[in-house]
Amino acid sequence: MYFYGTPYSDPADPLIAATYAMLAAEAKGLGSCLLGGIHPFIQQGRGARRFRGKWGIRYPSREGIFLALGYPAVEYKQAIKRTFAHIDFP
Repeated sequence: MYFYGTPYSDPADPLIAATYAMLAAEAKGLGSCLLGGIHPFIQQGRGARRFRGKWGIRYPSREGIFLALGYPAVEYKQAIKRTFAHIDFP
């Protein structure tokens, strides 16, 4: 999934929407990963305008992020036991 904004939206809006979508996907049992490095290639470069036209991305955006979703290949039964060096309680 690709989250981006219009020229009139706040730059943080797509990032907030992607975060909520990631949390919802995790709650449904899907694995998710936010990918920010792809956005600049969609906005600038030789084939960027053609790519945006092909996939229906209407506006060039200052901020954008991809959310990769999928079912995890491994199902964990037990977490790693961790020891903490020091814990302070107020």
